[in-house]
Amino acid sequence: MSGVAVLRAAVLARLRGDPAVAAHRVVEGAAARAAAVPFVVLRDVAATDWGTKDRDGREVGVSLAVRDEGESGARAEAIGAAVEASLLAMPRTLSGWRVVTVVPVRAALLHEGGQRWAALVDVRCRMLEEL
Repeated sequence: MSGVAVLRAAVLARLRGDPAVAAHRVVEGAAARAAAVPFVVLRDVAATDWGTKDRDGREVGVSLAVRDEGESGARAEAIGAAVEASLLAMPRTLSGWRVVTVVPVRAALLHEGGQRWAALVDVRCRMLEEL
């Protein structure tokens, strides 16, 4: 299985298995339209080459959003912080791949008009194929 597919599955499993995050629905892309707020959506997983002479490797950007409604974005922001913490603590050994680093890239709270809020969380994962 490709490194990107393995990481995507690991991210979803991690978030759905983390009690601090799993209390809110965790969905992928288009499925988000049917979710009751608050919910977490896996938006993008994009990879570039990060291999070595003898090993396949990927640098993978993972983008998530917490969608919520309310008078303030405090709840969305708190859930976003839990999402980031969960991803930073993700297991480093995945099926055929070794996660070398997971680092935060962006955390932002956006007011989307009315009482709608989005907390954005982006992390970068660098991984190498196991030999």
